[in-house]
Amino acid sequence: MAAEGFNYDSMFMRLLNRIGDVFILSVVFSICCIPVITIGPALTALYYTAMKGITVGEGYVTKYFFKSFRENFKQSVVIFLINALALFVFGVDLWFWLKQWQEARLGIARIMIVVSVVLLMVAAMIFIFVFPLQAKFDNRIKVQIRNAFLLSIKFFPTTLVVLLITALMAFGVYYAPALAISGYFLIGFGAMGYVNGALFYRCLKSYLVTDDEKTDDADEDDRIFSDELKEGYDEKDDKKEKIVSDEKDALSEEEKE
Repeated sequence: MAAEGFNYDSMFMRLLNRIGDVFILSVVFSICCIPVITIGPALTALYYTAMKGITVGEGYVTKYFFKSFRENFKQSVVIFLINALALFVFGVDLWFWLKQWQEARLGIARIMIVVSVVLLMVAAMIFIFVFPLQAKFDNRIKVQIRNAFLLSIKFFPTTLVVLLITALMAFGVYYAPALAISGYFLIGFGAMGYVNGALFYRCLKSYLVTDDEKTDDADEDDRIFSDELKEGYDEKDDKKEKIVSDEKDALSEEEKE
């Protein structure tokens, strides 16, 4: 009896393909983070690849990853350094005032602790959203940071979920460093990318449409914010697809003539 071939469109095969994509994405991301300064481009490429996988389907993980890594390298490095410096400064500031309160019970220390916590939270919220934005939109650095802050407030539940996921992963490193790091290298970072990517895509998809594609039932605030979010640029892939489409239309017109 001849064996029947695999049904590559079955749920089981799609699940295997997705697991393979998660594994590849996790390993590639981990390797690209080793120089530390490249964490920003790696995060941008991680979310770009994950959101592509959600919208397009399985496969082409390394192609999408290194495409985004290369195109966003310089700006993502600068954004990462700015955010890392802010997190470090506000973290040290919080530690200093906590120490002052514990040792001298200074009244000013209580106020500065609250200020430091707020500033540290703002920096963390920006860090959460800025790399998904960099993955999908072409904007200047200050615009990306501003929009990341605004989106982190508008979609605050998503911000909290991503912060919780990040905190749980950090706790894993603290509780069982060897096991956690090896697990993250093999599959954890890729899984995080797809989970967070799905959350970010839900937040960003309403801003990825062109003016002609906006629906009448969209909120006016969303339309205005979408224009500000894009800052006069088309979404990266949509822009390329539009150019190709225009070229094809032009060729069709010439053939008719």
